[in-house]
Amino acid sequence: KYINSFYILAILFSTVICVIVYLLMRYKKKPRLLYVVLVALYIVVGIIINIAQGGLHEIYVSVLETKTLRLYRDLLQILFFVQLGAIVMVLVRALGFDIKKFNFVQDLQELNIDVSDEEEVELTLGSTNNIQRNAHRGFREFKYYYLENKTFINIILLIVLVFIVGGFFVNREIINKEYSENEVFSSDKFNFNINSSYVTNRDYNNSVINYNDISYVIIRMNIVSKQGNVDFNTANLILKIGNHTYSTDARLASRFLDLGTVYNGQKFDGSRNYLFIYNIPTSEENSKMKIIYAGDKVVNLKPVYLDKNNNENKYSVGDAIDLSKSSFGYGNFKINSYEIKDKFVYPYEYVVSGKTYTSNLSISSNQNVIMHLVIDSVYPYTFDDYFVLSTYGKLKYKVGDVEYTSSIFSDKTPGTYKEGLYLAVDKNIENATNIWFEINIRNSKFIYNLK
Repeated sequence: KYINSFYILAILFSTVICVIVYLLMRYKKKPRLLYVVLVALYIVVGIIINIAQGGLHEIYVSVLETKTLRLYRDLLQILFFVQLGAIVMVLVRALGFDIKKFNFVQDLQELNIDVSDEEEVELTLGSTNNIQRNAHRGFREFKYYYLENKTFINIILLIVLVFIVGGFFVNREIINKEYSENEVFSSDKFNFNINSSYVTNRDYNNSVINYNDISYVIIRMNIVSKQGNVDFNTANLILKIGNHTYSTDARLASRFLDLGTVYNGQKFDGSRNYLFIYNIPTSEENSKMKIIYAGDKVVNLKPVYLDKNNNENKYSVGDAIDLSKSSFGYGNFKINSYEIKDKFVYPYEYVVSGKTYTSNLSISSNQNVIMHLVIDSVYPYTFDDYFVLSTYGKLKYKVGDVEYTSSIFSDKTPGTYKEGLYLAVDKNIENATNIWFEINIRNSKFIYNLK
């Protein structure tokens, strides 16, 4: 379908014509370099097309490496642009005849020149050689040729320039476009968007995972299914660093709970956010990284290095923490008020036989006190207030000049209460001069002062 006998016959015909014209010009001692170049060009074109035909056949019956396909494509594109240049030269040469008369018989007769061949006379002073003389003559003939056909040549050159610039743009922005993070790219089944990427050697508790010079590249990607309930082939999603490639590894999914859900063969419908983990040598963690999907969709990564600590940020009651600047990538957290008592009374309603009743629940803790927090928050995934504060935070306080961390931090929140938390904490916190939460989310540290 794509390569047939027409191409072979066209190449053979062009080559034969060029050889005949070359022999004629050689016999008449006229410039003939153009025809030598054309013969060589179309021999190369024929060879490359033959190789490409073999490549297409191999794709039809088996598999061909992506780098080989790209080589074929690039060679064919280069030859296409070279042939545009050859067309321009042939057109310019052809228009050197008197095309208004179309008296080609007279043109052929005029090629049999004897006296008129001497109409150009060279005067040489000093020593010279054939190469230099031919170069001077070639330059002079080209200059005359250009001046005689200036308008037409300029138009052709402009067209070629537009083709080259347009081809470069199409090649760069469409055929070989490289995407950045937060740019959508597509395949036949999915739309993809890499929201963010990270490099780390620590888990969600900030503990080192591996001491063997191994680091982990994590990408958070939104995947939209176009074909209903399907699974995703992770073999198509490759991390490339220099000349090395890496495949995804979901074995350490539990170490990155704070970043999201690791894809591990789940089927899904619609839009989902998943993590993909790659193990790399620590020596390459500062190198340029690319994600390549299906061999031709390339996304340049700008990873956040989670093991490099940022400066701590301080907040007070009523201030909101923007969690999108942390490794969560989304959400906020704000404590509107806090209160500490030995016991709280929580009123609630219940229904019996269609009637609504009100009762009170006593919230207390033996030998501890209760801290009531009113919280406004939005989190990614299925996180809640207690999970975030107990997993990533510590409740600290000072009595005099001595700093303590609450040894008790348990959830006493009734199931129907959605506006904050009731927490059992150290009784000694009642005597504190300062109370605060220290929240560490990967490389982000937040100090939230209550008192």
